[in-house]
Amino acid sequence: MNTTAFAPQRPSGVPDTLRLQSRDARVTLLDRFALHVGLRLLLWSTRTSRLADDRAGHAAAFRHRRDAESRERRYLREALLAPRL
Repeated sequence: MNTTAFAPQRPSGVPDTLRLQSRDARVTLLDRFALHVGLRLLLWSTRTSRLADDRAGHAAAFRHRRDAESRERRYLREALLAPRL
């Protein structure tokens, strides 16, 4: 069965879906800036806080770093105050 004889015929031969409307494809600088800011805000709002991930781990790392700095200061103080022969 041949259906092309019953299909609506277009005088230009170009289907409507392929015809583009004549419009300006340029985006203004203000629109580009607004899209950029919007994207950054979306990315920022979906981030996870590092502190919320592992609060106990961060507390342990902070204590470890504080204790190590304390040991280093104590060692340097004793080394500087030690009598020299």
